[in-house]
Amino acid sequence: MLPNLLQTIRLILQLSHCMKLTFPIVLVLGLLSGLTPLAIDAYLPSIPTIAKSLDTDISLIQMTLSMYLLVFAFLQILFGPISDAIGRRKVVVGGLGIFAIGSFLCAIAQSYEMLMVGRAVQAFGGAAVAVSVPALVKDGMSINQFAKTMSMIMLVMALAPLAAPILGGAILTIWSWHYIFVFLGILAIISMVLFLRTIPETLPPEKRTPFSFLNASRNYGKLVKNASVMGYVASSAFYFAGMMSFITGSSFVYIEIYDIDPANFGFLVGVNVIMMMLAATINGRYVEKLGTEVLSKYAIYAPLIASALMILLTFFDHPPLPFIIITSMLFIGPMGILGSGFMAGALKNAGNHNGSVTALAGTSRFAMGAVGGAVVSILHNGTFVPMLGTIATCGIISFIIFKVTVRYARPPLED
Repeated sequence: MLPNLLQTIRLILQLSHCMKLTFPIVLVLGLLSGLTPLAIDAYLPSIPTIAKSLDTDISLIQMTLSMYLLVFAFLQILFGPISDAIGRRKVVVGGLGIFAIGSFLCAIAQSYEMLMVGRAVQAFGGAAVAVSVPALVKDGMSINQFAKTMSMIMLVMALAPLAAPILGGAILTIWSWHYIFVFLGILAIISMVLFLRTIPETLPPEKRTPFSFLNASRNYGKLVKNASVMGYVASSAFYFAGMMSFITGSSFVYIEIYDIDPANFGFLVGVNVIMMMLAATINGRYVEKLGTEVLSKYAIYAPLIASALMILLTFFDHPPLPFIIITSMLFIGPMGILGSGFMAGALKNAGNHNGSVTALAGTSRFAMGAVGGAVVSILHNGTFVPMLGTIATCGIISFIIFKVTVRYARPPLED
């Protein structure tokens, strides 16, 4: 692991020199990008405990994840044009403050309803941050440079879902689930300070687009009418829905069905992140040589194969846990390539609407992620079938849309 980490640092430093990005900037951007994975993954080991603590059904606590994803998704549509109008820094700083407030509300929650409100406020702030990071990275970069930069940021960001379940399990064991949200609130405040000290404004006033609902609607209308943009967006959304289906159902499957200790749950989820980091390293090394389209074209087959294997597993009463772990790794790992590949494909065909297209992509991803998580919760029957079946369905649909989009891609939009 150490040689891979050293190689990652070397790649980031090389990139920083070429793109005039400093190493601290890449680290801070990775931290900002990691807030939502932390908000999602850190409390996964505590879902059964929260259900017992609040005296409610576990499926309702799982729905707090869908609540976060839905609010997070649809507010990105608003924050994208706002960041195009007033710049990236103001949106990020405001979002971090709201995220911290939501985290502290969750920390003091004594009921399921209050936890839902806290998660919604958390998602409000998280949406502002998430939509701004890809936009400020894309400002002034080519598509392949953007894909490479996002791969490096993803390597840093991937530490969040890797560490989050482990950290969440440790906090749950030592204190209680409330302190998981205290940690998230403090982290948001620290992120705000680091952001203000290291990240400059990337969108100068002369390149900003005055905000109005009419202009925003017109820009989104252009994007929605472009089949190439929407193809990459839709493929990304279904792939992400598969990942969220795993995140929603994995704590129940691992802890309740296979009797995994909550403190060890994070390590089993972490192997998926390690695969993602490996894929991101490959992407960062070869994307400028081969192009993001070529890498994505081959990477998309991994989740397709995983989906087929998951369908086979649903015919077994109690398949060995390693089979579920391996197929999950095969499905989630390629995110290190496909995450930047999907976004680069959409941006390449979107003209000069970076904030709007990242908002549209983010909204679609997390809306479908919420739907995927909700489906797993609704179909909950005490087995692993709802999780694996939903993941497989999403993976197959994503593959089909991606292949059709690549084959029939249209030229970029005219501004």
